[in-house]
Amino acid sequence: MTRKPLRKLLGAACVLLITLIALEVSVRIWGYSERHIYDPIYMSFDRTGDIPYIHKPNLTQASARGLAVINTDSLGLRAKIVGASYGVKQPNEYRIAVVGDSVTFGEGVQRTEDTFAQVLGDTLNQQQQAVSVKVFNYGASAYSVKEMVATLQYRMVDIQPDLVVMAIIPSDFNLARTPTIDESGYLIDQKLSQFSPPGSMARQVLRGIHLTYVLRDLGLRWFFKRVDITQVLSRGEIPESYHYVRHFKEAAEQHGLSYVIALLPPMRRNPWGPLPGQLTRDRIAYIDLSFLWNELTEEQYMASRFDPHPSPAVHHRIGEALADYVRHNQLKFAGQAQSN
Repeated sequence: MTRKPLRKLLGAACVLLITLIALEVSVRIWGYSERHIYDPIYMSFDRTGDIPYIHKPNLTQASARGLAVINTDSLGLRAKIVGASYGVKQPNEYRIAVVGDSVTFGEGVQRTEDTFAQVLGDTLNQQQQAVSVKVFNYGASAYSVKEMVATLQYRMVDIQPDLVVMAIIPSDFNLARTPTIDESGYLIDQKLSQFSPPGSMARQVLRGIHLTYVLRDLGLRWFFKRVDITQVLSRGEIPESYHYVRHFKEAAEQHGLSYVIALLPPMRRNPWGPLPGQLTRDRIAYIDLSFLWNELTEEQYMASRFDPHPSPAVHHRIGEALADYVRHNQLKFAGQAQSN
């Protein structure tokens, strides 16, 4: 290769490098990618293949998705106290186990105190003294209804809950949304796993580049067809994966547990379509919280300008509404049962 073409090639490479650096700096200033950057907080679950990952136990001030800063207890659940363990349920204790996706986990909610699971427990303990309420948050990012049923069967029953809650949004009926994890403890999107570079070091470098997340989101939007469960519901159809909701009820009843399906408030009107009617026909206990959407503007609903997850304000209203439901439908009998 002669010098002139070589100089042109080097010049083009320099321009490309400068452009990429400028784009990286711009994205960092913009702040778009910050919610996607997190520590390797996940681990595999060896009791069943139906749960591809859980959170690592005993995490201390770890960075989670959505700018959340978390501790985890000895079970790997998001908790205020690092490594907390619980033992056998006490006679005056009422345990609630909640499973869900990133909303339940509290992605986008920096403080654990502001997640609806924690608000639920705190509110119930403030409103009554018959029992001491403890809420266990089994939520994990991108769980579908399939993982939620498996979590009830293989994890939640271990803590002897009095009430189990499946907290869902429409997207949870998309079984293909749940990623896998790599050897370090990071999530890998199923659609993009084939494009993931070999070697943990290369993947780690890419995770630190903010521009990567912009390009990834653009690629997912342009080249991969997304399943919109809300459109399915809006057409009056029930998703095929609805049968996992029935399985949740059956598993709870098999273990002698009270249960409820919580329909969380997504960021759009009438998101559930025919689902409440189907739950009623199937005699499945549920609470529809979609009315909470009307109490807040879109800006107040969102965790941040780039994050559509519910804000702390929404979590507080969900927790308070669930506490009201539990107090009137479950705890009104708890004091009598504990004293007998």
